[in-house]
Amino acid sequence: MKSFFFTIRYMEKYASSDSYSYILGISLTIEALKKLPERMLKVYVSSKAIKNEQYEKLINLCKEYSIPVIEDDRVIDKLSVKENCYGIGVFEKYQRELTKDNHILLYQFTDYGELGTIMRSAVSFNFTNIILIDSRIDYFDPKVVRASMGSIFHLNIREYKSIEDYKKDYDNHLIPFISNGDTELKELNVIKPYGLIIPQVYDGLDKLFKKGAYIKHQNFKEISLSSLSSVVFNHFYQNVNDKYISDIKAD
Repeated sequence: MKSFFFTIRYMEKYASSDSYSYILGISLTIEALKKLPERMLKVYVSSKAIKNEQYEKLINLCKEYSIPVIEDDRVIDKLSVKENCYGIGVFEKYQRELTKDNHILLYQFTDYGELGTIMRSAVSFNFTNIILIDSRIDYFDPKVVRASMGSIFHLNIREYKSIEDYKKDYDNHLIPFISNGDTELKELNVIKPYGLIIPQVYDGLDKLFKKGAYIKHQNFKEISLSSLSSVVFNHFYQNVNDKYISDIKAD
């Protein structure tokens, strides 16, 4: 009988050209196994891993979905960016279609950690569609996957080169957050489906929109992206009504 544990010779650090990516940590690998088992290729475990309940859950899920488990400390040490990583899940890259619902548009993002954090916030407030506009980031990079704490596996994600390209496919009412917005968040009236546009930096979006939304704060421009997104998502999750400010348009 073939052992459930076996070895493999090569596993390199992630490159954007790869057809796969990987998840660092047993708990996040479990999350991926539960959400997208059909995309999981294999799981690496460390010989130092404590054989506790969480570990047993990982092994049982792999057995259930016929996912190979490989005990290889060399691979763990090569790929891990933290000392206490005892498991790595390798998955095939994939794309899921956006639903015709409310969308979050992230404009010209360049920061892996911020992208992952916003993914976490989006899932927390029941948003499932993320659109990356003119993105400078590979969203399957392990740094994003790790920062998202597994939230990426709950999201539908698509990339567009421009907002105009996005508008060819979807007619969601766009609400940009710009540095000189004329409508405070609490005063916004929207109809569904809407598209919230959050930029990494305001300069590019400011050139596209003369009118938009802002958060009433003495240093609005200095609010971190993670804080801004949480405030915005929470507001829309709780307070959306049925009107739309029709004069917010791209030039």
